[in-house]
Amino acid sequence: MRLLLIDPVTTARTVPVDERRRLRQGIGYPGLGLLTVAALTPSDVDVRVIDESIEPIPTGFDPDLVGISVQAPTAPYAYELAAGLREQGVPVVLGGIHTSLNPDEARQHCDSIVTGEAELTWPTLVQDFRNGGLKPEYRADRLANLDESPLPRRELLRNQDYRIPHVVQASKGCPFGCEFCSLYCYVGHTPRFRSIDRVIAEIRNITGEAVLFADDNIYARKQYAWDLFRALEEVEQHWIAESTWHIGFDTEALKRAKASGCAGLFIGFDAINEQPQLRKVPHSGKVEEIYIEAIKRILDNRIAVVAAFVLGLDSDDESVFERSLGVVRKGGANLVNFSVLVPYPGTPIFHRLKQEDRITEWDWSKFISPNVCFEPKRMSAEALYEGTRWVQGEFYSLGHVVKNAVRATRQLGWGMGLLSLKLNWAQRCNWGQGTAGD
Repeated sequence: MRLLLIDPVTTARTVPVDERRRLRQGIGYPGLGLLTVAALTPSDVDVRVIDESIEPIPTGFDPDLVGISVQAPTAPYAYELAAGLREQGVPVVLGGIHTSLNPDEARQHCDSIVTGEAELTWPTLVQDFRNGGLKPEYRADRLANLDESPLPRRELLRNQDYRIPHVVQASKGCPFGCEFCSLYCYVGHTPRFRSIDRVIAEIRNITGEAVLFADDNIYARKQYAWDLFRALEEVEQHWIAESTWHIGFDTEALKRAKASGCAGLFIGFDAINEQPQLRKVPHSGKVEEIYIEAIKRILDNRIAVVAAFVLGLDSDDESVFERSLGVVRKGGANLVNFSVLVPYPGTPIFHRLKQEDRITEWDWSKFISPNVCFEPKRMSAEALYEGTRWVQGEFYSLGHVVKNAVRATRQLGWGMGLLSLKLNWAQRCNWGQGTAGD
């Protein structure tokens, strides 16, 4: 049996193939989903995993079954791929976040869908297919035990084509459950954790400059984070992870993180205005001061900061752009990600905005920042689009890219200064040349 697993490229309809692959090499990292599906597949099956952002779908493999992972902006393209394969007589299975949140839509374009985490359904699906009894849907009835999930088959991807090729998952879930978060809808907001011994054993078998934790929030539970960081000290491996701003005020966590090899943290600040639906935004009236202080405290521990903000939430007016830029500049963030709010289909915010008749775009391929797919509450759609492009462009202006590199060198050392220059330049190119909506 031959199985082909495809992760469609997000920018299939907006960026030429060669350009998107160059961009991927500058800032990219592989996903774990299809590598885990491959590991769940019996060993006698010939499996190919294709990340279409770095390599084309093979023409000579002749699969017996194809699985496609679907996200909102890839959905129309994924459905076209599925239609072409089915016309050739190849059965297609659709999975991924968009499929799980929009099963009625997805099942119209394939032979079978997988909803929920594949650990609970994929082995049964493969066996049913081999027996000639593929069912139209395989639905997980609970969340997976992370310690029972197999190690991803990393050897199936061209790791040399990623800036950060090695990705590890220690936990899933984030306790805040933000209204716009598709992962919250998919895996829940109750964090689940792998055994730290298993995480450490996996990392010991990885060779490379750095490991990226794919966790939704590495600081989802303080004690687990402390214990993980302590265990990582023995591995002597640099690592990067995503967290909320709260870690900036945990002196012990930052101390342990640095001692264990933490090179940088992607901090999801999300909003500088209080939002009724966002519990992780401080409700103190001093949001900007808290964020600036969090950035500085992290940097004081010689850990780089990538500051992420979602723009266009209901409390945001046109002042949000300059104020957000002020936060990251005063704090000294090394990189930023200013994104227009994307109300992904199936998320709570999508349902709310739909009920309020504020969804203005129904082509899922447009659901990618800086496209505005809804009617903002306190500014025009045009102001949100232009403001987001302005604030991102201001941070990644040529002068500020150089300034970032100099400051990173002073704060974090020559190695991080050079890396800052490379990553800032890659983001500058990405924003200027490879962003949907250009």
